[in-house]
Amino acid sequence: MQVSKKVAAHGLNVSMAVFVGFSVFGLLKYTDGGFASARSTSLPSSVLIAVLILASIVGICFFGHQLDLRNLADHRKEEARNAAEAERKGRRKPGQRT
Repeated sequence: MQVSKKVAAHGLNVSMAVFVGFSVFGLLKYTDGGFASARSTSLPSSVLIAVLILASIVGICFFGHQLDLRNLADHRKEEARNAAEAERKGRRKPGQRT
C-alpha cells in the first residue's frame, strides 16, 4: 500500500507524538508513585496503553518507510534531471551560447 508524501509525513508525526505522549505518561505515572502506582493500574487499561504504544511503533515504521520511499523517488528524479541536463550541456561546442 502506498500513501502520498504528505500523508506519510503527517502519519509519521502523529505516530511519533502518540508514542512520546504515552511514554511520558508511563514515566510520569511510574515516577509519581513508583512501582506500586504502576501496579495499581487495572489490567484492561494497561493492555490498552501497551496496544496503543505498539500501534504507534508500527505506524512509525510504516509511515517512515513510506516517507523514505517518496524521498528516494524524488532524489532519483533529481539525479535523472541533473544527468540529462549535464548530457545536454556536454553536447555543446565550447564557443556555443545557449
